[in-house]
Amino acid sequence: MTGVHCDKCNRSYCLKHRFTYEHNCENLVPLGARPKQDTQKEKGRAALDRLRAWGAAKKANMPKAPVSKTKQAAAAQAQELATLKRTAKGEAKTPQEKRVYLFVEASSDTLTAKIPKGNFFYSADYSVGRVLDLAAKSLQVANLNNQVEGEENKLRIFHVEGGRLLDYGEKLGGVVQTGNTIVLLRGVGAGMAATPEKTT
Repeated sequence: MTGVHCDKCNRSYCLKHRFTYEHNCENLVPLGARPKQDTQKEKGRAALDRLRAWGAAKKANMPKAPVSKTKQAAAAQAQELATLKRTAKGEAKTPQEKRVYLFVEASSDTLTAKIPKGNFFYSADYSVGRVLDLAAKSLQVANLNNQVEGEENKLRIFHVEGGRLLDYGEKLGGVVQTGNTIVLLRGVGAGMAATPEKTT
């Protein structure tokens, strides 16, 4: 078709439709342009933003003891810790002095979790990667970390009290304490566990 060529949408029009507002130019994909795709980095950033928002909400919902009721709060915390230790499951061969007792949850991002949460103990000497494998097995979460290359299907551990993702190689005893909560999350992006931003 001969006529006036539009540089924005890369099409030709008759004189009547030569102006951009006459041929709805702003809503057209330019001819020959590559379709816009989300990059892995953008997906990872979006997932991490969701993670930070979730972590902030989780911390905000944790009970806060009033200053005047410190003894009551301490007693309640001791009771909660005793219940955690009594109900936690783990490898019986783990020595008592090495055990770290944790609340473990699977976020909705894991999709395949059959058990949403549980109380478990692990050895302080275990790497975060090993804890992730054990926790995923306990909560029946599909763990594809050794089968996929892309980060969108990989699991990571988020430490609620620390407000950050834990690196697979970190020792559990060096980054968490008994009574803390960890969450299994999927698809939070490459390289984000090593340099996390703290959740406030």
